[in-house]
Amino acid sequence: MDSKLLSAMALTAALVFPFSTFADGDLPVNGDFRGRPAGYCPAPGWTLTADGGFARILPTRDRNEFELELRSGPNRSQSVLSDLHKLPGNILKLEFKVRGEGSASAGYELFDEARRTLVAADRQTVGLARHDQKVKRYFIMPPQAKYIRLRLSAKPGSVAIFRDVEAEVARAAIPAVQKQEPPPTGMIAAPPAEAAGTVSAPTAAVTPLRPGVTAIRPPSRLLRDDRFYPYAALRTDEHFDVTLRAGSDIDFDLGERPDAGFYWKIVSYDPSICRIKLEHDRDGVFPLRRDKAEIELKALRRGSSDVVFTCGSKKVTVHLTAL
Repeated sequence: MDSKLLSAMALTAALVFPFSTFADGDLPVNGDFRGRPAGYCPAPGWTLTADGGFARILPTRDRNEFELELRSGPNRSQSVLSDLHKLPGNILKLEFKVRGEGSASAGYELFDEARRTLVAADRQTVGLARHDQKVKRYFIMPPQAKYIRLRLSAKPGSVAIFRDVEAEVARAAIPAVQKQEPPPTGMIAAPPAEAAGTVSAPTAAVTPLRPGVTAIRPPSRLLRDDRFYPYAALRTDEHFDVTLRAGSDIDFDLGERPDAGFYWKIVSYDPSICRIKLEHDRDGVFPLRRDKAEIELKALRRGSSDVVFTCGSKKVTVHLTAL
């Protein structure tokens, strides 16, 4: 089926069913890759394709979860395929976290009732970074599809590490696609590799003040926990204040503009005072999608640090005081 038509159908579907529909209907995919000790592959429920690459299970900090590392050869992708599962609906939400070097892809393959004929296939390609990217994508399933399996791949010359792979399916009535509805743009835009994941503290360029000159800080507002700050509502030079006890943290979201290539990245902070985690999230389906950077700021010890983020023409500075 034409990819533009599928995208337009996704837009229509977003307007006729609630996202809470995805609360049920999880595919029984072993997305934590449990059931094999570290170093072995594949995990139960997955099959390694004979592409000449390499794969293994890696441990995580959670003893009940693992990661899957795929290493491809220079000229061929290396993939794993999930078991075939009965398709209970026609809307698929695929979520996963991935990091590594090069590029990776994740998607599905659909089969008919006999489980022999490939009906359709699609995948999303992601440029990889050293730190996790959180990816979420919605797909429309054609009516003739009865069985589904997932495919995770490391592109040629790449190393991809997947974890937290989840697939949820819902059933929704999809009306006829109107010709005047343009396909949504930016649905599968992946953040630039250098803008994703937990970022190490770079060295910030500081211009010293002349003796006797005092810096004037712009007006600041209180940073709120679990608050979403839309991109359009942020000033060009935005300042927030937050006070945390050592060992505590605060979570907040900054809106992004993937259609314009704008993603938040960390410019500077003091790693001896605080730790920052940043993940890019695509939540929902266009035009109801909320594109954002999910940020966790944790105080490590007493002191103060200015945490600086930039995105497009905007800058956000968080003035952290740790007690």
